[in-house]
This record gives sequence, C-alpha cells and structure tokens, in this order.
Amino acid sequence: MEVHIAWPGREELKARVELDQKNNIVRAELLGIGGPDFIQAVSEFRMKLRGPLSALPLPQGVSAQAIMLRELVLRLKGEWSPPYKDDEICHCRAVPTQVVDLAICTGAHTPREVSDLTAASTACGTCRPDVEAMINYRLKGTP
Repeated sequence: MEVHIAWPGREELKARVELDQKNNIVRAELLGIGGPDFIQAVSEFRMKLRGPLSALPLPQGVSAQAIMLRELVLRLKGEWSPPYKDDEICHCRAVPTQVVDLAICTGAHTPREVSDLTAASTACGTCRPDVEAMINYRLKGTP
C-alpha cells in the first residue's frame, strides 16, 4: 500500500508499506520532504513502522509533523475520514476546504485563527461548526 500526502509548497510525506496476511508490517519505506524538524520527526517515526498495523501508534501533538504523521497512520489503517469532504467549506466567501485544512495544519488552531487566515466563517457563520469539526479532527484525530 502506498500513501502520499503533500501540502502545496510545504511538507510532503510518501510511504510504502507491505503487509503480510495478518496485517503485520513486513517492509516499510518512509520519505519526508520539509524542514529540519519535519525530517527529524519522520526519521524517528520510521522506526515505529513495524509489527501489527493495528498497533501503529497515532502520533500526538499539534505540530505540522504530528498532524501529517497522524494522517499517514489513519490512512494506512483505512480510518482517514475527515468530517467535511466538500470542495468548498465557506460558500459566502467561496473558501475552499483545502485552504482551511492547510491553515489548520500549519498553525491556525482556533476558529478565529482560521477565519483571520482564510476569511472562512466571517460572513453568515453557517460553516463555523464545520471549521470547528475540521480543527478537532486535525488536532486530535477524532471528529
């Protein structure tokens, strides 16, 4: 199985994992492209890519590297399911979901910070619950 996660103009993560019939990781490759902190986190996580896939730990924290590695683990386990999947999250301001997601991944961890960076949820506010759900999912791995 292969997973490729890339944030435009920022970090990138590529993984190739081979599983046996019992879903144990028998071979894994992990490549990260980004700054020194990101590369260090990827290097440290690489050592965890062994044993049962179900036992692969979900990275904790709110740093960009923790958020991206958490997405990787959830995708490998088949559990990646962001709470908002439409292309546009804020219809009043025509803000794409990807723009809000990237803002969250790179440091906007409150609805106000997301609004300040993206203009999402600054008109009618109908999308605010969706923005909050995205923040919770990205920062905690749960809806």
